[in-house]
Amino acid sequence: MIKYSFTIILVLIATASFGKAGWILLKAELAQYLIQSSWEETLATGANQKPWRWSDTWPVGKLVHAKSETLLYVLEGAQGNALAFGPGHHTDSSPLGQGGSVIGGHRDTHFTFLKKVRARDIMQLQLPNSQWVTYRVVSKTIVDAASAMKVDVNGQQLYLVTCYPFNAVSTQSNLRLVVELVETETQRT
Repeated sequence: MIKYSFTIILVLIATASFGKAGWILLKAELAQYLIQSSWEETLATGANQKPWRWSDTWPVGKLVHAKSETLLYVLEGAQGNALAFGPGHHTDSSPLGQGGSVIGGHRDTHFTFLKKVRARDIMQLQLPNSQWVTYRVVSKTIVDAASAMKVDVNGQQLYLVTCYPFNAVSTQSNLRLVVELVETETQRT
């Protein structure tokens, strides 16, 4: 709690110094705190908890890549309003932890860490029922967004998708980086 108080104080100072840009940072930091809190409440109650009353998304998983010290809360839905606050689970893919799940995220924010991910890296995904699923990266491929992405709905894959290349000046890109992971273990808690 002290860590978050210190962070909020720093963001408030930035807000005073930089006006509108600081206000955006404050909202982003506060949103992460609220998302984390709603995730913890989801784990405790077993029911989806929205991070704020008017939210149209809620956390459905916690993704950890220890090698890059990345911890992300996965939100339900991959529409723009959810992706502004974190990576989003594509609702037209399988539920998380059930094979053929797709998570999308922005290349310049939450999914920046994907440029450092390598084959055989391990990632863990915590589900709303408190289970942890361990995945191993099996491939990284670049695909054209216009072509259909092949998702193995019968296997135990997880797909992380973001725009590519990472350092592009333009926000318009037809390329996507697809990181395919395969389940190696599920731990019940």
